[in-house]
Amino acid sequence: MKTVLSRLHPASAFVYLAGILIMAALNRHPWMTCTQLLCLGGIYLYYERRPGKILPFIGIILLSAVLNGVFVQRGNTAAVTAAGRTVTAEALLYGGNAGILLVNVLFLFSLWNRCFRQEHWVYLFGSAFPKLGVILSMAMNLIPKYRKQAEKFSNVRKELYKESAVRRAAAVCSMELTWAFESSMDQLDSMNARGYGTVKRSHFHLFQFGKRDGCFMAAAVLLFLINLYGFWKFYAHFYFYPEVRWGGFDLKDFCFVLCMGIQILLPLLFWEGGKKLCIR
Repeated sequence: MKTVLSRLHPASAFVYLAGILIMAALNRHPWMTCTQLLCLGGIYLYYERRPGKILPFIGIILLSAVLNGVFVQRGNTAAVTAAGRTVTAEALLYGGNAGILLVNVLFLFSLWNRCFRQEHWVYLFGSAFPKLGVILSMAMNLIPKYRKQAEKFSNVRKELYKESAVRRAAAVCSMELTWAFESSMDQLDSMNARGYGTVKRSHFHLFQFGKRDGCFMAAAVLLFLINLYGFWKFYAHFYFYPEVRWGGFDLKDFCFVLCMGIQILLPLLFWEGGKKLCIR
């Protein structure tokens, strides 16, 4: 999938990723959030290759469910009663669903950072909004850049000193802050010297909008509109409080769940033999 998205025109890849982000942020219905979790989680596991990488995200979901159940006293179905407090099933389900929504967004941004590089942001926004293009490209690259640098600092400390994990983490945090300020000042001076943001910039790129890009963008927009209609018509008014009311899983739900899965896994339809795009 990363190969497919990296080979696409930046506009097509951006439309695909933005459509998934909008649906992930809007949907609260468990059918949709769980479908997004399975598809995006499968993509994340495919790239990480280690099942243990998924454990922190499971912890986020469980922690969200427990905290919401403990602190929110809403709902009609009592699940647990302890120390004079009643934990309702609705509060647990709502917290778990909110945790799933958060994890879906994290999975999506992980995919976004893998396939949408800095030159894509500069290409999309650099000509019309040069300052915005530079800011977006720097912001999206900020966390992965700092994380890699922190790993380097941590590995060096492990080799040089025998110390506890807490002491090492504090030292790495201090080194990371110092490095971040110094690198920011160096980058600012470099950008000022090259005239960033002063005049209209020209840039060189190798992106060309072809037939496969148009087909991919059209399919992504169509699936997004179908899922947006399903959300507006059927899933926008799902409530957890005062009680969860399930209408059953019928043909309508199956169709929209299928459309949601296809929207997320759309690049796989443009994949052939693991090497080439089937639409040229």
